[in-house]
Amino acid sequence: MTTVFKREIEINASKEEVWQALSKFGDICHAHPAVLTSNLTSKQETGLGATRHCNFAMMSATSEERAIEWKEGEYLKIEAYELKNLPGVKTMTVDFAVRQKGDHAVLTSTMEYSMKNPFFDVMNTVMMKRMNAQLLDGIVAGHKKYIEGGEIVTQKTILELDKVVKLV
Repeated sequence: MTTVFKREIEINASKEEVWQALSKFGDICHAHPAVLTSNLTSKQETGLGATRHCNFAMMSATSEERAIEWKEGEYLKIEAYELKNLPGVKTMTVDFAVRQKGDHAVLTSTMEYSMKNPFFDVMNTVMMKRMNAQLLDGIVAGHKKYIEGGEIVTQKTILELDKVVKLV
């Protein structure tokens, strides 16, 4: 069973400024409140095939991720292809799309994941769906905070979660 969340947030910046932050593939830790550190693991810094390693604040989890879709200036999709200490997750992708709306940009992000077996499907229903929905809220709100003010986002950063629009 696949779980999908989709969120959107307006950012007081140009589409180009938002894309500039998104395309710094190894720097996700600057805008993602749950990522303590991140670094590129490929020689390729941007674009299709770029890879990175992320260390998460929760449960000492780590993720190896790669860009599996990339439309310069508009869209990227990331696959977490190796997850450690994130029990039960079989597959996970997150995408980001940016568009101009008047004098600001709109960032849309979709998280899609599936669990390894029926036991973890139940765990997902009981608790993980809520946690992952909140995580995606934090990711888009974290990008807003980082892009608008240049502040590196941490778990303690106060985010404008009320600005997040829940699409799915």
